[in-house]
Amino acid sequence: MNIAGVVILYHPNLQQLSENINSYVSGLKELYVYDNSEEEMVGLAPMLSALHPNIKYHYFHLNQGIAYRLNQAVSESLANGYDYLLTMDQDSSFPPGDFQKMLNQIEEGQFSNVAQFGVNCQPALTQSKEQPESALTLITSGSILNLSLTQKVGVFNEQLFIDFVDAEFSYRVIQSGYINLMFSNIVLNHKLGELINGRSFKTFKSSLRIIHSPIRVFYMVRNGLYLLYKSNNLTPQMKKDVVRCLGILKNDFIYHPQLASVYLNAFKGAMAFLFNKMGKK
Repeated sequence: MNIAGVVILYHPNLQQLSENINSYVSGLKELYVYDNSEEEMVGLAPMLSALHPNIKYHYFHLNQGIAYRLNQAVSESLANGYDYLLTMDQDSSFPPGDFQKMLNQIEEGQFSNVAQFGVNCQPALTQSKEQPESALTLITSGSILNLSLTQKVGVFNEQLFIDFVDAEFSYRVIQSGYINLMFSNIVLNHKLGELINGRSFKTFKSSLRIIHSPIRVFYMVRNGLYLLYKSNNLTPQMKKDVVRCLGILKNDFIYHPQLASVYLNAFKGAMAFLFNKMGKK
């Protein structure tokens, strides 16, 4: 496949980043590494240079968000003549052989009308099937954009900065008459948030709960409200999906060790929505 890739960084763990990149870089003709960190990490550039010859590292001295960097990667890929673009998070990786398996399935399937291909990021919840299926949304990490079609869908929404960027784009793929296709038999090792122990109020049993940083709560609340009330032409199913995603914050409001900061950021997120303050907080 004529494919490039991008991974967007923010203060990464170098050892983990190296292992993650190694799980997919050999399947790409070029990998753009975009660093959103406010300060450049010592040793990062030499590590990437030694890791693989097709890696191009870009450092920008500021954090301009996920959507901005994705649009930048699309532009760079098109300028360099690529047909597809793999988008990855710094903390995501493929099990051995799975990325090449994904590329093979895309090539052999000769799919039409598919704007983006995605993988199974929750194997404990999503049953593996041999045949790919259309999906309402795909997460950014582990997805492959068909650049000839995504140009017609439009750019990633930079007003959102982070959070719901992939969902909003996936909704527009469908609204534009194209397909989000998921390969449930291909797994992505992906970190959805921090895990802590929390005790159920119903059963009193302790179990692992996903929580987010307080700043992520701000963006999730603001952007979720934006999609529900200001985004164009969302279907009832899409709005239900946004509500489902906002429901994930329940654990933050109950179990987070920084509860005061969580509630403050949720309030600020709601106020930012009401006063139309989008982009970076």
